[in-house]
Amino acid sequence: METASCVKHVIMAANQYKNSKTDGNLVYLQRQLEILVGSLSSRTSTLKFFNLRNLLPVECLNAVIDILRESRDLKPGLLSKCISLFQHLAQDSEIREAFHDSFHLTQCLATVIKTHAGIPGDHLTVEILNVLQRITYGHKINFQDSYVEDLLHFVLKNITNPITEFTLPCLGLLVNLCRDNFATQSYIKNMEGSRNLYKTLMSYLDDQNLTMMIFTLSCISYLCLHQDIGQNLFNPKNVKWTFQLMFNIVLNGDTGTTRQYAVDLFADLLKNQNIQQSLVEFEKLSSSIEKVLNLVATSTAESVVKIFELLLSLSAVEGIRPIICRCILSTCSVQQRDHYAELAQTPVSQIKEPLFAVVHWASQPAESHDQASLYAIDFLAEFYEEMIYSNTRIQYSAHADLVLPLTLQALSTRIEGESHIMKRISRKIIKALQLCIVLTGEEDIKRKLVGMVDMQMFSKLLEFQFSNNKVALNSSKFTLVTDDLSDIGVEIVMYGLDLMAKLAKNLPEVDALFSSSLQDSRIVPFLSAGLTSDNRTVVQVTLQIICFASMFDAFPTVLLGDALAASNCKRKEELMKRETIQSPVQYHMPVLQSYENKENINSDASRISIQDATRLSDQDASVQSLIDRMQSGFELKGANSSEIIDLYEHKIQSLQTKEEQLQDLLEAKSLALTQADRLIAQHRSRKAAYEAEAAKMRRLLHSSEINSEKCKEEINEIKLKKEHLQNSLENVMEEKSQLEQVAEEHQQLTAAYTELSEKYTSVDKSLLSLKQEHKTLSEMHEVLRKHDENLKEQCDSAAEQLSKLEAERKTLNKTLKEKESKLSELTKTHTKLQKDYKTSESEREQLEEAVDKYRANMAQLEQTKKEFQHQVSSLELLCRQHETNIDNKDKELVALKGEVDKHRQIAALINSLSSGKSENGARP
Repeated sequence: METASCVKHVIMAANQYKNSKTDGNLVYLQRQLEILVGSLSSRTSTLKFFNLRNLLPVECLNAVIDILRESRDLKPGLLSKCISLFQHLAQDSEIREAFHDSFHLTQCLATVIKTHAGIPGDHLTVEILNVLQRITYGHKINFQDSYVEDLLHFVLKNITNPITEFTLPCLGLLVNLCRDNFATQSYIKNMEGSRNLYKTLMSYLDDQNLTMMIFTLSCISYLCLHQDIGQNLFNPKNVKWTFQLMFNIVLNGDTGTTRQYAVDLFADLLKNQNIQQSLVEFEKLSSSIEKVLNLVATSTAESVVKIFELLLSLSAVEGIRPIICRCILSTCSVQQRDHYAELAQTPVSQIKEPLFAVVHWASQPAESHDQASLYAIDFLAEFYEEMIYSNTRIQYSAHADLVLPLTLQALSTRIEGESHIMKRISRKIIKALQLCIVLTGEEDIKRKLVGMVDMQMFSKLLEFQFSNNKVALNSSKFTLVTDDLSDIGVEIVMYGLDLMAKLAKNLPEVDALFSSSLQDSRIVPFLSAGLTSDNRTVVQVTLQIICFASMFDAFPTVLLGDALAASNCKRKEELMKRETIQSPVQYHMPVLQSYENKENINSDASRISIQDATRLSDQDASVQSLIDRMQSGFELKGANSSEIIDLYEHKIQSLQTKEEQLQDLLEAKSLALTQADRLIAQHRSRKAAYEAEAAKMRRLLHSSEINSEKCKEEINEIKLKKEHLQNSLENVMEEKSQLEQVAEEHQQLTAAYTELSEKYTSVDKSLLSLKQEHKTLSEMHEVLRKHDENLKEQCDSAAEQLSKLEAERKTLNKTLKEKESKLSELTKTHTKLQKDYKTSESEREQLEEAVDKYRANMAQLEQTKKEFQHQVSSLELLCRQHETNIDNKDKELVALKGEVDKHRQIAALINSLSSGKSENGARP
């Protein structure tokens, strides 16, 4: 899976988990993080996609860090995946800086350690400490931040405790926190357990792990350099051991981190004058430097950067740079030009000479080895500067065919690509220009450089900066863009003009380009930015170029003054803004756009004012005609009074600007005249001094001839005296032999005397010691006697106690036997209970099987129950219908019964009537 798709899935999973912290979302997020880490750890993958200028990786990192920051109940599995992702990404230097500066990951991980720190041996906490160590390397941690004090307590606690897996990363983290941080150092020194910390650190110096040793030595140096412990460690007796230890760590460091911290410690210690002097007097310095130089050909790109840093810091010490040059030249041989051309293509592991290895690293492209090539060119500049400007002349120009093509190739590189690649290429061009300036100090190399240089190279460099640099476009060097190349472009222009000035005498074409460039108005913003630069070398070079440019009449002095005034106003405004703003402000895109628009408006306004000034000169004729017409009293047609007033104002302003320009030119001319007068006076004074020197040399020559004649006479006298002295010397030699015999006898006697005196003193001392021992023994005898009496009393009391203890022992034996019998009974009951437990277990299993069967039957019964319930409900409906029918039938029956009763009554009446009639008929 591609890295982009992995990052998108991680962002989606993180958002889902933040919205709903369920187990499913947690597992999905962990899976996506694991896939992303796997894609980053593969051999074919690179970290180029995680360029912080892309929005997708920035969003991904923000989402992951927000999860760590917001979740207090963070799961260890998710934390482990996040830390493994940070470990892979922290291999890139730009991402490490962004983790600390932009994402504030240091504070987040410190909080995680405070809440999730486990016991010693917790592998996750060790990984977090390792990531923290890599992120905080090279950064000054502000002690005022809330998390620093808690982090320090955690680190110091694990250092002073016995050695665990936490000890080594905590030591490295303590080094990062203490380096160049006076507040942290003073806080640790004023703690209660500082002495315990110092003792623990001193005990770690005997460890066999080189990383542990360099971490410990760094901590001691930063905390105790000006205390007694540091003075003892770096005193004249122990400083040799310390230097040898540090060189061994640099040479034999098993990891890049070990060598990195060793070089940093070297650079920090060399700031001390006493340590510099001790290092110069170090006996094994030459052999150690030779071994360090051999590492240039055997190191990787990241490791060789630290080697060059060490060599450059050593070169800055007075007296060590010549030693480095001698070590390089002792192992370097002159080769053919074809061999030099193949050096860039040859693998560095196959190069044996240190100088050729340095040239190999310097010839690497800036896109792949940005730091290594820059440091290599700096080292070459130091090397040739020492060889050219030192008093001891060596054939340093023999390798010009090796170095000059390299520098010219770097100068002819096109500045294109992304902003960070353009910055790397520009920095390499600056280093190459500085190296060329150093090489022009020797005439032979300068001639070779003149034969190889191309004028198009200089014109392309200047034209690119004139057309693309923001200093030239905005007439100001102040900008808020982070990837701004304006300062680097100013340095390219200044160093390029300096190199052109040094080659102008030998190349007419370069001289013409140099003079035309100085008279070009586009050079003014670069000169202004160079004068206001914070780099003193750039300021000095700019002043030299301005001195050259002041000789030309067409040099835009007024524009340079305006540009300097504008830059000073900008600087003043920036300072006022910084004073008003108490807290750091984060510039967002709308603010940045408004600021750039404001600069564009200012630049447009300045351009418009210049155009108006040029137009005013064209309008002088029309204005003058209007004035003549007004004075002659003619009627003005087509012109209002306001327009006339405006024209007069423009005329007055143009005259004022012309007057100011003439005043500036007058001041410039007066300054040039004063400088010319000074130069003439200096020339005259130097000429007089040279003539006086020549006369003095003549007098000295005459006096030396007179002295030589006197010396010849003295030599003859000395020869005669020598013969007399030789005769007397023979006599003295005979007397000397006799005196030597007497001296030998005297030495034998003095030796015998000293032996006897030593014996006497030793016997006397032994006698005194024996008397003292006798007194002490007598005192000891009295003490022992008293002690014996006390022991007898104690023995009696102990016997009584022993009898009591014997009785107690017997009672305890009885109780013990009773308890043993009880224990046997309990074991029997325990066995019975175990048997009962087994039977109950078997019964329980049978019951469980029966329960399962009953459950199956219950399910079937439930099903039948549901069917019966359905049938019952249907029957109930039928019953209700039948009941209603029955009720209706009952009502009908009741009505029929009533009618039947009526019929019965009628029938009864009829029967009664009929019976009455019959009786009546029978009676008569």
